[in-house]
Amino acid sequence: MGTVQGKAGSIAGPFILIAIGVLFLLHNLTGFDVFHVIRQYWPLILIAVGVAKLVEHFRVSKQVSE
Repeated sequence: MGTVQGKAGSIAGPFILIAIGVLFLLHNLTGFDVFHVIRQYWPLILIAVGVAKLVEHFRVSKQVSE
């Protein structure tokens, strides 16, 4: 039975921060409408965060069971 050295953090938080940073950078450089994109795609963002959390949960639970 193996042991887990440390719990890996979720990638959802950093991914969201990077995505928001890219959107604001595009807005500053090109005049891209960030808020229109967020208003239009917020359900997809929630789904992506949920999938990332599920993958993280199953990955950690698999490591614990080994």
